Amino acid sequence: IEGNGEHGPHSLAVGPDGSSIYLIAGNFSKMPPMDKARNVADTPLIDNLYPRLWGDTHDEHAKEHGGWIAKTDSVGKSWELIASGFRNPFDMIFNEAGDLFTFDSDMEWDLGSPWYRPTRICHVTSGAEFGWRKTTQKWSPVLPDNLPAIFNVGQGSPTGMVYGGKTNFPEKYRKSLFAFDWSFGIIYAFELEPNGSSYKVKGEEFVSGSPLPLTDGIVGPDGALYFLTGGRGLDGGLYRVYYGDNTQKVNPVAAIEPNEPGKIRRRLESYHGEPKADAIGFAWDYLNHEDRFIRYAARIAIEHQPVNEWRQKALSEKDPIKLTAAIIALARKGDKADRAQALTALETIKYDGLSQQQQIDLVRAIELVLARMGMPEEQVKQATIAYLTNRYPAASNNELSRGLIRVLSYLDDPQLAQKVIPSLNDLKDDNSAGQTAFTNASSLVNRNMGYGSDIARVLANVPPNQQMYMAGALSHLQSGWTPALREEYFRWYKKAASYGGGASYAGFMKKMRENALTHLPADLNKSLLEISGGVASFDNKARFEGESISAEGPGRKWTVDEAAAVADSGITKRDFARGEGLFISALCSHCHSINGKGGSVGPNLSQVGTRFSYKDMLEAIIEPGKIISDQYGQTVFYLKSGDSLTGRLISQDNSNYVI
Repeated sequence: IEGNGEHGPHSLAVGPDGSSIYLIAGNFSKMPPMDKARNVADTPLIDNLYPRLWGDTHDEHAKEHGGWIAKTDSVGKSWELIASGFRNPFDMIFNEAGDLFTFDSDMEWDLGSPWYRPTRICHVTSGAEFGWRKTTQKWSPVLPDNLPAIFNVGQGSPTGMVYGGKTNFPEKYRKSLFAFDWSFGIIYAFELEPNGSSYKVKGEEFVSGSPLPLTDGIVGPDGALYFLTGGRGLDGGLYRVYYGDNTQKVNPVAAIEPNEPGKIRRRLESYHGEPKADAIGFAWDYLNHEDRFIRYAARIAIEHQPVNEWRQKALSEKDPIKLTAAIIALARKGDKADRAQALTALETIKYDGLSQQQQIDLVRAIELVLARMGMPEEQVKQATIAYLTNRYPAASNNELSRGLIRVLSYLDDPQLAQKVIPSLNDLKDDNSAGQTAFTNASSLVNRNMGYGSDIARVLANVPPNQQMYMAGALSHLQSGWTPALREEYFRWYKKAASYGGGASYAGFMKKMRENALTHLPADLNKSLLEISGGVASFDNKARFEGESISAEGPGRKWTVDEAAAVADSGITKRDFARGEGLFISALCSHCHSINGKGGSVGPNLSQVGTRFSYKDMLEAIIEPGKIISDQYGQTVFYLKSGDSLTGRLISQDNSNYVI
């Protein structure tokens, strides 16, 4: 599998049948050709109306489909795609019902942005899509064409997973997922309880330490939990967690049959992957089921049948919930010839008769028709604007308002700017995305100051997410602007520059403003840029302000052991200003950041002393090439011309290197 280290191919698991092998891969992993696909991961995969904005280049070379899970046979001959749309889950685990789970992450630099998602436990069903896309194009978990997490955890770096069914622990732990977080040194226990065809979760901290860089674990034959620590050059350790005197008899939890909703979902999933004679008739009745996982499985079953066999059934459907789901399927499997009929069918739905979640689904169906099939002809376009324009803003639901503004801005609704701009500064955040995290971010700060200091800075000055989202959507709007509206809009950017946000925040805002400026008449560009705070208002990194220190000599070729002996002997008269000057003089600040200052090519060194010993740090200084994380490793390429290039090798084939 072509991939890239810490975000490449990860773990293997034997399937419930005892013969198939599951592979989980991160978002830098190229998906190999699949013989079958339960997830209809066809082109286009983005399903967004706007180009993405780059706050940084960290995920630039990630694959569009994100991370994925595939199944193969015992010799790796036949491959089947099970699910995609993850970021970088490291491990996965089955429970006694044969259901699959993983622990996924998001990009921590996006913390504080409206598209950031906390680390999350996902129930990975057949054909599942979890909506991770690069930067601003991530899907909200409330959108119907992806599945939500069953539990939102919080900040962290997911690594190993273990199921408690073979432990000799108390019963609740034998029905729990143990999920490992490397960054903050926590093993979580997530107790599973059936909830319809999926699960609800009760979470607790099971083991924690600082530092405790957890990597992976396993249940031993004695029923105890064994786990490992280490990674990125840190000292490794092997630990055992046992119950009582560890003499309890081990009785593995027996395999069980799914409950009735689970049986319905699994029968629907039996139609995933290939056409089957009775699929449409059976699945159609479940397109409006109250269980979201069943509705999702029903739609995927329909999508795997020839579209000509169900196109007219979709367009003529009278039930509004079934119609919405059917048009989502048609948007994904039909063609541009279906666009006008699909939009017209959706606009027959009585919008006010729907719940807010059903309205979100309906607006997303319209969005998918536009994203997949393109801008409609003028008459159809105006009809769609007329159907939606008075629905904005939604009452007490930011996610619905976001869906509406995405569609209306794309259609260039001339009334939109006047509706949004006067209240832009007053928009408040809510939790309509349902992503309240289990862990309190502020409580994690002291667990690992290297990561925690960044979280603390964001928490001290969180950007207003709804304002940020709406400003981003309006950056694509071309019609309906007056001079006063433009000035008020660009003045908002000056306020936005005062917020903290994650490491990507300034970059996102700069690109957002640049996008808005491209729609301006040339004579307004300069004045509105100044109103927004000027070109330097979103400089991404503050510079160190200390004095550079010249070397006095003579030099000395230190070894790690010699330097460590000096450090361990007791260092007195430490001088922060001199240390900052040396950090600048040695050019460390060109690549590394500390507390928001410096470069971003290398690892963040904020509070590095909480993560590494003196010896670890001295080894990194004296022998910098000994251990390099996959995320930061550089390669020198010598060209036939005699020139050389230095950069990260992202991918290669017989004729190209991507650097």
